[in-house]
Amino acid sequence: MGKLSRKVEDIDSLGFMMNVLQEIREKECSIDFEINPIMEMYDLLECNLPSGFMEKEEIDKKTVLRSNWKRLISHALKRTDELSNTQIGFKRGLLKDIASFEIDIQNVSRRIL
Repeated sequence: MGKLSRKVEDIDSLGFMMNVLQEIREKECSIDFEINPIMEMYDLLECNLPSGFMEKEEIDKKTVLRSNWKRLISHALKRTDELSNTQIGFKRGLLKDIASFEIDIQNVSRRIL
């Protein structure tokens, strides 16, 4: 979750974060398609193999896999909400800068004429 924890301080870092979130959204469906068959196979193995056949470490990794993915998706949704508010601030700043720039242009053109 390192990239998702990156601080958004300017428009470039906002763009970077938006790209990261887009990548996660695009991979979400394919990851589910990849994880589900693996989980189903493990369930079959656990049902049909004698207890203790699979190592505890492997069972723990299987359990952690899905929970880590869900946690990543949850974190991405929170960051999306945060970034929506941040985008509003950047937009207000941009509109203010544009208005100030237009005034500067008018002042310069008055001086030229």
